[in-house]
Amino acid sequence: MSSLSIRVSILAGICIAAGLAAMLLIHGYWAFKFAMLLVMALSVRGLQLLIGGSGQVSLGHGAFFAVGAYISGIAISQQWLPVYVTVPAALAVCCLLGFLFGLPAVRLVGPYLALATFALAIALPQLLKHPLLEPWTGGVSGLSLDPIEVPAWIPLHADQWILLITALWVALIYWVLYRLMQGPAGLAWHMLRDHPTAAAAAGVDVRKWKAGAFAVSAGAVGAAGALNTCLTNFVSPDSFTVFLSLSLLVGVAIAGPKSIMGTFVAAAFLSFVPDMAEKISQEFTGVLYGLVMLAVVFISPMLGRWRHRRALISGDERQTQ
Repeated sequence: MSSLSIRVSILAGICIAAGLAAMLLIHGYWAFKFAMLLVMALSVRGLQLLIGGSGQVSLGHGAFFAVGAYISGIAISQQWLPVYVTVPAALAVCCLLGFLFGLPAVRLVGPYLALATFALAIALPQLLKHPLLEPWTGGVSGLSLDPIEVPAWIPLHADQWILLITALWVALIYWVLYRLMQGPAGLAWHMLRDHPTAAAAAGVDVRKWKAGAFAVSAGAVGAAGALNTCLTNFVSPDSFTVFLSLSLLVGVAIAGPKSIMGTFVAAAFLSFVPDMAEKISQEFTGVLYGLVMLAVVFISPMLGRWRHRRALISGDERQTQ
């Protein structure tokens, strides 16, 4: 096992232990807030894989979040699946939809692909309100669900239990994505991102691997949407506006193209900064949020370059010694 894998495993173990300890100490509002932070982190991680891994830019991943949320909501309301099975079901369906969308979209690059995905984010909320789908989606009113019940043999509050379930699903999906990026899939995606012509010349199936990246990314975001439904017990078309897709893109800009821990920093920003801005001024909430967002987006690369420069200086000093 490489030193990087050992460090990642140790970090993951520490995070899991800290999360389990926190679940025994917090409940109520903060348990819900931390669970929402994990959901947002998973969403950012899914889009980060697409942008940072394969170099494809999407402005419409909020649509896959909505699909995952509605798959969970419909399956629960219609009693098709148990609550805990809706997350892998949403992941599988969104993977399939992402692959089907990604196959023709691989011919588009740069702003053209971004506009195509942006159209998806605009169209889906209107589609969910269509009268033909209203018996399943609830139309404009959405779906209201019963809260998840805690098994009798588990001594936790309901909010602590759903936080635990969310943390376990997020940890599992993060681990799967990490293993993918460390394997042949990650190598192929990085080649397509950095040297697409050389990758095609080396025999990489560009169409298949780009569509595969879209599928995995959409699946992760769809799973986050299903977890969001389990948390809020409500799903509505107006909850998944274009602003959600743009927020995920901002999250990737804050987290960076590769940093796993950066996704949690981005999730904390997306979860807490809007509420803080609204408390400061309800009239200028958008202005304050935008200013903080721009500051973070510009400061993050500067900090990255500073850390890289410090690492180079430390390496030079060790060589001179």
